[in-house]
Amino acid sequence: MKSISLPTTLVLCALGLSSQALADAKAIEGSDTLFGLISDAILGAGLEGELTYAGGGSGNGEKALVEGRQGIAPMSRAMKDDAIAKAKANGIDVVPHKIALDGVGVFVNKSNPLEKIDMNSLRSIFSCRAGNWEDIPGSTKKGPIKVFRRNDASGTTDTFKSLVKIDKFGSCVTVLPETADVAAITSKDSEALAYSGLSAGTDKNKALSVAADASATWYLPTIANIRTFNYPLSRFLYVYEAKGALVPTVAEAALLEKVLDRGFMDPIVQSNEFFTLD
Repeated sequence: MKSISLPTTLVLCALGLSSQALADAKAIEGSDTLFGLISDAILGAGLEGELTYAGGGSGNGEKALVEGRQGIAPMSRAMKDDAIAKAKANGIDVVPHKIALDGVGVFVNKSNPLEKIDMNSLRSIFSCRAGNWEDIPGSTKKGPIKVFRRNDASGTTDTFKSLVKIDKFGSCVTVLPETADVAAITSKDSEALAYSGLSAGTDKNKALSVAADASATWYLPTIANIRTFNYPLSRFLYVYEAKGALVPTVAEAALLEKVLDRGFMDPIVQSNEFFTLD
């Protein structure tokens, strides 16, 4: 799994851009999962003096586009129907562009003997009906599970809730704001279990195999299993484009053009350990 990317501001300062240039650059909000990928695309396109990537969650990017504050929105989930309706009411049409594939990983510490988990168990754990490792079928570990999740602005949270069929998280679940926090906690805490984009993988944690139920086939989040959607937590990654009353700025349009250029973007997708569309 890839390491967590440095904040864009640190990267740009290291490249010699002044603080004034950074202040003048437009910050794009969107999926935190896509932080490294979009930041790399901005740098690769030579737009670092005009754009920076703020991340913050797919919900933030969705809101910024709907409210007309930015013309493109990188998202790790599909835009919600009510957001599309609000955009339409504001005279904004939204166009989705699929740019890559990813899976939502279920991470535990590398020392944890657990190797697989089913969707029913995930539903029980994150609703706090199951609180101990021995409650998980096949687990030889004992004691309480420390359960963590991404925040509500995260598209990964929306994807996880939708696919696992969770209406509401239980009170035992601790919220973490960023993918890097999931990587850190599951890398150091042997009792931790959390979901995140696959970029949270490190050499000190591991992603579990997942099955639809305990009697079904287990799948690791590999490229083959995600492309076929056999892995139950597979997803598309998007950049949404505004049209109508709102259109991307010149810099946003230039970035979108590069992001949709497979020759340019596929190496960046792969270097960030996401998966190309085919």
